[in-house]
Amino acid sequence: MKTVSLLVAAAAASAGTLLFARAANALGPVDVEVAARVGGGTSPVSSGSNSSSSGNLDINPLGFGVGGRAGISFFNVYAGLSGMYYFGGGKDVPTVPGMPPAHESGTSVLYGAEVGYDIGLPGITVRPLVGVGKYTLNVDGSAQVCVGALGCAMYTGSSTWDNVYVEPGIAAKASFGTWLVGADANVFWLPGSDKVDISLCPSPVCHYTLTSQLAFTAHGQVGVQF
Repeated sequence: MKTVSLLVAAAAASAGTLLFARAANALGPVDVEVAARVGGGTSPVSSGSNSSSSGNLDINPLGFGVGGRAGISFFNVYAGLSGMYYFGGGKDVPTVPGMPPAHESGTSVLYGAEVGYDIGLPGITVRPLVGVGKYTLNVDGSAQVCVGALGCAMYTGSSTWDNVYVEPGIAAKASFGTWLVGADANVFWLPGSDKVDISLCPSPVCHYTLTSQLAFTAHGQVGVQF
């Protein structure tokens, strides 16, 4: 469902970009771009045990991702919208001897705005840019928890956390008629995410504290321009 919602939002963003471009075209030359993006990123968060935790949430909530962008270039100034869904990763975490491991996994959804400046070079266009928007981390976990004489039970839980992301980087594209191919490389940062509590079940074995760290993302792009 999250992926479907992201695709719907991307389609709406593309339609809005086209309508804005038609209005701006009366003022001067406007280039419209719509492109799909495929890429990945390193983890933007690190996990340390809190006072009651027995382990670390050592997963990358970015990893491989798909998405898209749409924007316009007006007198070399680029403005657009973008969205990505990262499939993240998961891992089994040992608990106590004789008990099955706990399992945790995380995914990420982000969407926001981008602003950049086009620099024309022979055969390609280089675009320093910065993106700002909303980042959502979704973490799921399951663990078998035993409490003395009460016995054992399997717990499943999830936690969602929203934050602002900032993503400065550089992109390059080559044009082939109405088609474009390109790539981008970026630094990814979640400001204000120090000591975020993630709780996946009642037991201390699945309570974690996340802190932000610099991550790196890169994507390939293919799309159309007119």
